[in-house]
Amino acid sequence: MHKIVFLLSYLLLAPHVFSADTELNADVVQRRQKMMESMGRRGMLILFSADIVRYSGDVYYEFRQDSNLYYLTGLDQPNITLVLMPQNESMREILFLPARNFERELWTGDMLSPEEASAISGIDTIWAATEFDLFINSILSGNPYRSTNPSEYEKFLVDLQGSIADIFLLLNTRPGLEKTRMKELKFSDHLRDQFSEIQIKDVSVILHQLRMIKSSYEIRQLTEAIDITTTALREAMKNIHPQIWEYEVEAIIEYVFKSNNPLDWAFPSIVASGPNATKLHYQKSLRQAGKDELMLMDVGAAVNYYTADITRTVPVEGKFTPKQTTIYQLVLDAQKAAIEVVKPGASLRTINQASIKVLKDGLHRLGLITNKDSDQYRAFFPHGTSHFLGLDVHDVSHGERLKPNMILTIEPGIYVRKDSAERLVRHGAGKKDLEKVGPAIEKFMGIGVRIEDDVLVTDDSYKLLSDNAPRDIADIESIMMGSR
Repeated sequence: MHKIVFLLSYLLLAPHVFSADTELNADVVQRRQKMMESMGRRGMLILFSADIVRYSGDVYYEFRQDSNLYYLTGLDQPNITLVLMPQNESMREILFLPARNFERELWTGDMLSPEEASAISGIDTIWAATEFDLFINSILSGNPYRSTNPSEYEKFLVDLQGSIADIFLLLNTRPGLEKTRMKELKFSDHLRDQFSEIQIKDVSVILHQLRMIKSSYEIRQLTEAIDITTTALREAMKNIHPQIWEYEVEAIIEYVFKSNNPLDWAFPSIVASGPNATKLHYQKSLRQAGKDELMLMDVGAAVNYYTADITRTVPVEGKFTPKQTTIYQLVLDAQKAAIEVVKPGASLRTINQASIKVLKDGLHRLGLITNKDSDQYRAFFPHGTSHFLGLDVHDVSHGERLKPNMILTIEPGIYVRKDSAERLVRHGAGKKDLEKVGPAIEKFMGIGVRIEDDVLVTDDSYKLLSDNAPRDIADIESIMMGSR
């Protein structure tokens, strides 16, 4: 009865134009197969969609699907749930989908029909979202659900009777800062209270391992996002000049994003001039650039949820001053040293050490630190050199060693700030050290440089995917001065 009502609600609504991506379909089907194999072909995986987030009043942020659910389904609609049951006879993949609602679609646009969700995801068994609780209560109570085949759930139910049935939930994930998944935690607590026979397991590690190795389809999406981003940066470089506002540069970049890609940016753009470039995640874009300043642009487009992340730091007047050249070249040398380390078997630690060695030598040579064997360098380089890239800009990670088809960023930087002396003290500098480095800090005060590129690990080396965005001093000056 539920299925009849669900399908009827779809048929009564006006049809809408739809075209499925066959490459995405093939990829997510394969991902789910790998997921079920990684589960040991046992148990039940339950993944929930992201929530709709309120901005203010009755205004909501644009919906952005949970990356893990999107990874396994390719669906970006809210209020859906994916269940995988590898032990089942035939219904190993079940999708719970909200019924289309004419009044809701009038306000917020078309919802997916079961046929459309199946065409995108490759999942054949699609039930109404309202059935999910009925399904869980039935199965975990030891009763088959909506199956005429008596052996459909047999293996799972045997495990359930033996108190060894695994329920996999996404209990912890950390793109960027660690966050607690309250929906999943509340659901797991509810399951433990109601069904003592089950074993709750965190599926995060399995998903992270799978997501780190990119398929050819994923690499194409990332490459397209990176190409759009490099185009945007080149366009910005051609238009930057003294007295331009940061928000004007941001508008140029995001215009290129939107012109080439309906998803727009992967993260809020960082466009920072002068001293703002020493603030790592400055996002206000409210300052007017002055003469003899640098403009730092840390930006990335998103294509089908796959994210680019590139940073360029350029002279507002089109040519680097001697002081800017000194700091910029040091950061560039550190980045190039780190990129050369990238290959299968290398680690993020090794990459970071390669850049730090160059930065320490340079900072010491410039008089900004007094001891290369200390942590003084962290006063000017407070972040890591690399992170992985994928569905999230700070993508999931697991394990130390690089493997082919991983994609990561390389992004050293130097930031000379008003609080640099205080930061040096926190990293071991004494009074005499501060006296020695004081003139150098004053000389380079307000200069912030970060250079970030996106790198693909190949079978035996690396490929610089963002190479089309100028980063050598001569190339940056050429594109900027050529537009004057």
